Amino acid sequence: LLEAAAASTGARFVVQAGAFADAAAAKDARAKLERAGMKTYTHVADTKDGKRTRVRVGPVASLAEADKLAERIKKLDLPAQVLAL
Repeated sequence: LLEAAAASTGARFVVQAGAFADAAAAKDARAKLERAGMKTYTHVADTKDGKRTRVRVGPVASLAEADKLAERIKKLDLPAQVLAL
């Protein structure tokens, strides 16, 4: 059932541009991405090392689009990890 639902809605992808313990660092990374014209959002996660603010770009509809975003993000000296939603 889930596979059928995923197939009918289509997979979506985001690119994570870092997971920060420091809120100011997350804000700086997000601002850098926004200045480059990318739509961002944050997600706070509890990890074994404490809370981390994940800065993400997207979602986009295709893996190819996500890969292009990842390349743009890396050129801004930020890490880039493509994730499927």
